Amino acid sequence: MSFRPLNFEDGHTMLVPATDATTFTKGNALTYTSGLIVNASAGQGTDVKLVAAETVLTTSSGQLVSVYPVQGVLFEADTDAAWSTVDQGTYGDLAAAGTIDPDASSDDLFFIIKGVGTAETDTKVIGYFVSGAPNA
Repeated sequence: MSFRPLNFEDGHTMLVPATDATTFTKGNALTYTSGLIVNASAGQGTDVKLVAAETVLTTSSGQLVSVYPVQGVLFEADTDAAWSTVDQGTYGDLAAAGTIDPDASSDDLFFIIKGVGTAETDTKVIGYFVSGAPNA
């Protein structure tokens, strides 16, 4: 799973209306467009507000999708490459809807508290989404 909540589980999900004909993958970062959730993308510079709690293909506009709110939640996140010691305590960008780029700092959407495993080898970090991207 791309973004796995560490301090909230299924009991803390909510249902939110989504765009039509969209595949939401469990663990993907989500944003809003015209009042409906969509998959976040790299370089978007838009705050991530939710993470998909289920994998679903929507069949109508406004279909409800189960999501996790991101405020106050720590996530174990996949990275697009091995993390480095210097990435800890810094901000990263989205590489894709389900991946952090720990070396990019254009949008600064995810604060990396620490890496998981071995630096320069493993591709998971622990951190949280921030609001009001400093460089956006």
